[in-house]
Amino acid sequence: MSRARVTHSRLGIPHKTSRALSSSTGEGGDALDGSTATLKPTNSTNDHAEQFCPMGRGKVCTVRSSKGENVLFGSNFTFSCIFNKQCTKLMFRNRTLIKYKQYPNSSEVSVDVKNLTEPSTFSCNCKEERSEPCGIDIKPGYPPHVPQNLTCIQKIKSGNVTCIWTTGKGTIINTTCQLRVQNGLHLAYESTMNSTGFCHSSFPIKNLIMPQLFMLLNVSNSLGSKTSGPHTIILNNIVEPSMPEIVNVSCSSRWCNLHTDNHSLNVVEMKYSEVNGNWSTLQTDGKSRLNISSLQPYTTYNFQIRRKINDSVGLWSEWSQQKAAKTKEEAPDKVLDVWYLQEPKPPQSNSKCFHIFWKELNLSDAKGEILRYNISVREQTGMRNPIIAVPPSRNERICCSHCSVSVSAVNSVGQSPVKFITLHFPGLVSGFLSHRTLNNYSVALFWHKLAIAGTEYVVHWYPVGNIEAIQWIRVVDTTAHITGLQPQQCYEGAVTALRSPGPKMASIKSISTWQSAPEQGPVPQLCSKNSESLNVTWSEIPQRKRKGCLKKYTVYLMDKLKGDIHNFSVDHPNRQYVISSLSPGQCYSLWVTAWTDAGEGPKGSDLPVCTPSDSERMLSLVILTGGAVLLACLILLCFCQFTSVQKRFLCCCQGLLPIIPDPANSKCAKTCADDQSEIKFYLDQCDSSVNEEPYNVDVEEVPYPSICTYIKSFSQESSSSDATQITRITDMTEDYISTHGAISGGEEEDEEEETGFEFFPSTHSPFLEPLVLTGGKLTLDAVKIDCSEFLDRT
Repeated sequence: MSRARVTHSRLGIPHKTSRALSSSTGEGGDALDGSTATLKPTNSTNDHAEQFCPMGRGKVCTVRSSKGENVLFGSNFTFSCIFNKQCTKLMFRNRTLIKYKQYPNSSEVSVDVKNLTEPSTFSCNCKEERSEPCGIDIKPGYPPHVPQNLTCIQKIKSGNVTCIWTTGKGTIINTTCQLRVQNGLHLAYESTMNSTGFCHSSFPIKNLIMPQLFMLLNVSNSLGSKTSGPHTIILNNIVEPSMPEIVNVSCSSRWCNLHTDNHSLNVVEMKYSEVNGNWSTLQTDGKSRLNISSLQPYTTYNFQIRRKINDSVGLWSEWSQQKAAKTKEEAPDKVLDVWYLQEPKPPQSNSKCFHIFWKELNLSDAKGEILRYNISVREQTGMRNPIIAVPPSRNERICCSHCSVSVSAVNSVGQSPVKFITLHFPGLVSGFLSHRTLNNYSVALFWHKLAIAGTEYVVHWYPVGNIEAIQWIRVVDTTAHITGLQPQQCYEGAVTALRSPGPKMASIKSISTWQSAPEQGPVPQLCSKNSESLNVTWSEIPQRKRKGCLKKYTVYLMDKLKGDIHNFSVDHPNRQYVISSLSPGQCYSLWVTAWTDAGEGPKGSDLPVCTPSDSERMLSLVILTGGAVLLACLILLCFCQFTSVQKRFLCCCQGLLPIIPDPANSKCAKTCADDQSEIKFYLDQCDSSVNEEPYNVDVEEVPYPSICTYIKSFSQESSSSDATQITRITDMTEDYISTHGAISGGEEEDEEEETGFEFFPSTHSPFLEPLVLTGGKLTLDAVKIDCSEFLDRT
């Protein structure tokens, strides 16, 4: 039974002051340092040796394991503690109190451990006092297998030989590896096996002249030991050159030449690849130029090289560090794929407008960076428009009539071949195109060849509302698979049959793969309303919120008084609806929802609205009519502020007023003193074309004091606009009526102004002027009313 040195750590002790046990040699550590107990055997041949914890000063017990510190994985063993004093004994496993068995009249306690599969710490202590416990860490593991797969490499730069070998799998416990070189010195080199079961050793051979080496391999631990060999190693076969270096790379458009550090080796292997591409290898004579051809223009490549002494001797060196280089450009050599869509014809224009699209060339076809696209338009008349230089893009708008377009791509070296395309408005065909969803990202289209005949078909599609994202393919069959679609996105497209004399196109809408109900509802707005109807419109739902192709809208109207809800269906894309048969003076709440094939989306915001009552409608009409009349009066008043309008209006007013003679100058006034029995007034007819004697008006005699008084009263109270005047009897003075001066504005007006009585309005009015501007006496028989002037003015 051999005694071994044991190192303890982290024993399962519940006391705060516990520390790790120390061996008889004084080795130990803090119980909280987290390390594990290890055993390094001096004699590993005894698999069942008992391991003791020396009593040491202050220790309460001694521990032992029936199979040592390292046991076979899954094996059984007995753990024992021998106490040095009488106390209440405690036993722990990984700081957990466990049951034990005690021998009669003995201070020893033990426990049988079954199937140990993980490292464990076993310890003992007394309950009554705080003393240092005793314990041991036990690890399960495996014995080593026979060493195999020996590989050795000699580095030219250092001259050392490095060998590695394996034992099949890791032993878990500490295992020692040993390599013995059988030469005159019989050198031995030791190392430690890693967790994956590999051993390695390195040693110099600079002073050795032998062309080959003989080696013995050994691996051992506390559970066993294995040896293999001797193994023969030929030094020339294990020589590995140092890693080369690529100093510089020079390239043209199709090849690259690698420049390396100086070397005198015979074989070089090169490998190259595009960025994130697959590697290609090429082997060449080391004395030749390291040239790699058959490369693509304007492409970045990564290069690496390695080398060896010759084809049959030595090992390949490690690969060099990667070196990147880019080949030069060439002119594009591929024709662009061009397509077009017609746009609505502008009003009052003979030109047609088209949207021209082309597919961008990939890197291998572009052979450089595309700087611009040249577009040329040629009319059928032979006139060629100037070339349009378009920055790097994929579309352009062209307006012309009966024209063709040529498109080419340009890089810094040259121009691609020109693509010609004649622009036509295709004839429309309906009812012959259908589609079927294949999966979430593709759709199959079908059409009838007889209905849409052609030698080639162009199928295009794009997301609704985003024509810039158009894609197209060319097929010769009557089916096509559209790929790369986004779920919950609505597309529209068409199939165009290319044939003579003109193309035919069948369009299709609402192409979609997986759909869901819309995420957002429309926002309603009121256009107009009356007492019995509402005209409502609503906003578009953003494309990202539609989650598919919209099919219809539903307009909901709720009567706030009764709580009844009515709904009205409106097909997409209509966004306006008139709701009729409503009740006057009633309030409603209105909202709108949208539908896809997957279902109905949420409602938009509510729109409260009330229909006007009949009285409100009449009041509105009255207010509207009054406002119109007031506006007309204001406009007329504004026009009357102009002098020319005032003069014109005065002329019209003067023509409407009749000329009334002064009764004071009549024959009646002259003869009233002679004959008062009968008075006759003569009134001329309003006819300037007939010169007849005036009619005689018989006036009966009235018992008034004087006829002159009556005549004066008549002249003062007659209206200026009536042909027949109604006379009133007033108590007037018998002053003689003056026959001197005009009716308006004489010297005798002072007397009349004092009485405050005027026959005509003031002459200062902007609409009236003096009617009679002549003076002198005026007799009734000399005055006739002439209407010709009035007629002329009107």
